[in-house]
Amino acid sequence: MLRTDTLESATRQVLAQVGICTLEELNERLPYSSWNQLFAAVDRLTRDGIVTLQRPGSSGYLVSLAPHQPAKAGPVPPC
Repeated sequence: MLRTDTLESATRQVLAQVGICTLEELNERLPYSSWNQLFAAVDRLTRDGIVTLQRPGSSGYLVSLAPHQPAKAGPVPPC
């Protein structure tokens, strides 16, 4: 069984190389993982804001890396 962090890292690497692809294409590029493992990894990465999932039509989903967002600054201490 593939470790979750390894699959998430491999998913990010594939998306960094190809830009955008379908879930099916991503599954083909990561043959050592099951469909369920991949779907769960994409779900976690989407919830963490690392990847985006789009449904452009009635069938299939597109996966891509989310645009980089600057880190939020903490509250500014009073002077």
